[in-house]
Amino acid sequence: MQNKKGYALNVRWSQKHQTRPNTGESSLRQKKAKSRTTASSNSVVEGFHQMNGWLDPASQLDFLMPAEIFSIDNLSQGILGVESSPRINNNNILGSPGGNLTVWTLPEDSGSTFEIEQPMGVIGQSFGDSASHPIFQSLNPTQEEQSLVQARHPCLDPHRRMSNTPTTLSEYFFREVITLYCSWDSELNVMRNIIEKMWQSSGVLYHTIQSMAAACLSKDFPHLLRVAREERSQALQLVRDRPQEMEKQVMLLSSMLLGHTSSWLSPHNLATENFRASQSILDEIATENSDSSEMSFFRDTMDYWAMLLVYLTDKNELGGYHREERIGPPNVTKPVEPHPYSGISQDMVRALTDTGILIFQYRKHMSTMKFMTESDLDVFRTALREGRRLERTFLAHQVPSAVHTKNPGDPKTPLRHLELMDEAYRCTGLLQLYRVFPDLLNERYSPWDKDHILRPLPAHQVPTKKERQQWLTHFALYILGILEDIPFESRTRSAQPFVMVAISGELRQNSHDLQGSEVSITDPGLLSIDILSIEVARARKFVSSRLSAYTHILPLRKSQIILELINQVWSAVDNGQDDAYWLDIAYEKNLGTMMG
Repeated sequence: MQNKKGYALNVRWSQKHQTRPNTGESSLRQKKAKSRTTASSNSVVEGFHQMNGWLDPASQLDFLMPAEIFSIDNLSQGILGVESSPRINNNNILGSPGGNLTVWTLPEDSGSTFEIEQPMGVIGQSFGDSASHPIFQSLNPTQEEQSLVQARHPCLDPHRRMSNTPTTLSEYFFREVITLYCSWDSELNVMRNIIEKMWQSSGVLYHTIQSMAAACLSKDFPHLLRVAREERSQALQLVRDRPQEMEKQVMLLSSMLLGHTSSWLSPHNLATENFRASQSILDEIATENSDSSEMSFFRDTMDYWAMLLVYLTDKNELGGYHREERIGPPNVTKPVEPHPYSGISQDMVRALTDTGILIFQYRKHMSTMKFMTESDLDVFRTALREGRRLERTFLAHQVPSAVHTKNPGDPKTPLRHLELMDEAYRCTGLLQLYRVFPDLLNERYSPWDKDHILRPLPAHQVPTKKERQQWLTHFALYILGILEDIPFESRTRSAQPFVMVAISGELRQNSHDLQGSEVSITDPGLLSIDILSIEVARARKFVSSRLSAYTHILPLRKSQIILELINQVWSAVDNGQDDAYWLDIAYEKNLGTMMG
């Protein structure tokens, strides 16, 4: 038996109205009667003292859904009792019986579909130096029993919040972290639904969400950094052990979350080993069930994750990653379901992934080339052909029709925001191709005209290097204009850093505009400032201000790394490095991190 014990509060979305079993009251009276005849009665009262106010309506129900989506104004308060119990091993949680639950529900006429249940088992480790921690079991004391507790402890404040780190972190995760982590959030969010359903009966999910919440709070509360690392370590160990009784979908989601958020604690850790493990688990699940909405969520999650990785690491690091290829025309009768990370941009995410693989492999090969050979020319020709194919994919893409797209139901992220992000992804992919493969831009070049970005005319002329750069700068400003149309309050802000980094190198000012005090006032030509440079300066301020604000919304070291990378890119181009590319600088300066 282990010395440490723990507990968890389970609050989940429910479609039923249950009444509180009568057995709870009789059980409580038996326990109270017994406690009055033993020397341990004081510990029971202390339990009431600690737990009182736990079901305060302002503290425990509204964290499940954002306040603008759901709120509860009336909830009867209760006082919870305390009973010691041995800690249940994490690996056996899924086998815990569910027949001894005491259910708290709202009255039949309340119209709410929330319920609070006590966990089936004990999940996680308690925090602090105490050698043991009681398991809490929800009870519904009578008025007489409440009076008894008040009489013994006249200073007891029934509204005082319980101070307990695991409960606070769990609450913070559901209330804040999910909304920061996802591009939209509502009761339709598959990720939220899986976690709400399973986190109390799964040690690995419990430790995962504790780690994520602690990491988000660690800047303001530095002592939580150690908590975040310890919880992450326990979750990773459970994923590695893969106990037989653990549901594969729960294990897969935990592995994905741990991989995505590895950079929250170690900004440069891309956790490719988590990616490979997740792909392996997904392949196992796919052989059993390949058509559910949850499977679509997992597949699209892997695609989005791959997109963020392939620009910063070799594709070989992704192991057996492969996509579920679609056969035949898309089913237009089935509405498009937005993904919590990629929104409605699944097709563009895949195209961006292919673009990243192409660019990384091509740049890697060319960086090792000192003298060109015939085989090097073959590599170039093959890459250029693939670039043309991807260019056609981006140009031919059509944003999913709003009529055939399910509304995410998030007032802060309407469907229009997801459509704008899809357009930003498409243009960002084209910009990468035109930067790395100038021949593609030469083949379609005509002076900048935003109306012909996606409908290029035959080449008007072969552009000079300066003309090509100005065209790319206009294109980058156009993409930033798309992001400017999305208010900062939109939850798509979690997906925007990738776009900002990918276009940062094209926000270039004319060199004579950067000469500062060295410019002679006798040369009026050098004193002139062109409109494009002014627009670039304004665009840079927009990027800096939005990312700086983002570092306060998601106060993680990786957010600072992203901003530092962009500043390094600007410093390089301002210092005359005409061929500076953000991917190369991220590698040279060791500034690669997860940008989504």
